[in-house]
Amino acid sequence: MTGDEEQQLFAEMFRHLDKIEPWLKRMDPSSPHPTARERSIMRRDDKETHPYQLSQAAWHALSHAVDHLHCLRTVLKDAHVMHMYAPYSLARAALENASAAVWLLAPDDRAERILRRLRFATLDIRGGEAMKKLLGATGPKTEAERLDEVRAIARRRGVPEAAAVKAPGYAEIVKTAGDTMPSGHKAFLITWKMCSAIAHGDFWATLNVVSRTELPGAPAGFAHMRITANVQSLFFAVFFAVQITGAGWRLYDDRSQTRRAR
Repeated sequence: MTGDEEQQLFAEMFRHLDKIEPWLKRMDPSSPHPTARERSIMRRDDKETHPYQLSQAAWHALSHAVDHLHCLRTVLKDAHVMHMYAPYSLARAALENASAAVWLLAPDDRAERILRRLRFATLDIRGGEAMKKLLGATGPKTEAERLDEVRAIARRRGVPEAAAVKAPGYAEIVKTAGDTMPSGHKAFLITWKMCSAIAHGDFWATLNVVSRTELPGAPAGFAHMRITANVQSLFFAVFFAVQITGAGWRLYDDRSQTRRAR
């Protein structure tokens, strides 16, 4: 890839990253925090899932996605630094969190939205309780008591109790969220796996994502490689992370509008 081609990719990547501006304004603590309107789908969902409000979980996930995209833009566009590996961790976090918001909000069926919110709460409960055990800390309630509360909400709302305490994995979340997009889940799942593998330092990802130039002088059976950042790979990671984040905000706004509740 020529230098001019790389600059064109950077310009296109920045165009996508600049889409975060209105989302940043929404997240500004000095700005009024929008709430779901009365008779909106979201308001009813919040009542059904209390104290695990769907709107709070979706907003929390979207704010994490935007924060990571903002950090990525700051490094690339403002600081003019292109790391080989670290940007993929930021893109991964954005894609994961935005996918979680889409996963929570996308179903048209209320029972499915309630079930997913309770499963997401279970994921958080199990993670928090595991940390307590590592720290030797205790809380006002045990893990079993907290999960029983989740089951009680599921029972009242007519969703399967066993399913409600089955924590989702992010592979499921990203795949299911990707299925709501026009292009389907494959590109989102591949991007997420690629970014995750780079974050873990997996060799297969390093060899397939970065740019490599073979240098002469290596012994037989070996290769000397110069490894450099790959703008094209990062562009696709940014593109899909921004795309799913935008879908999450659109769903959030749609569910917050006044309408006949379903």
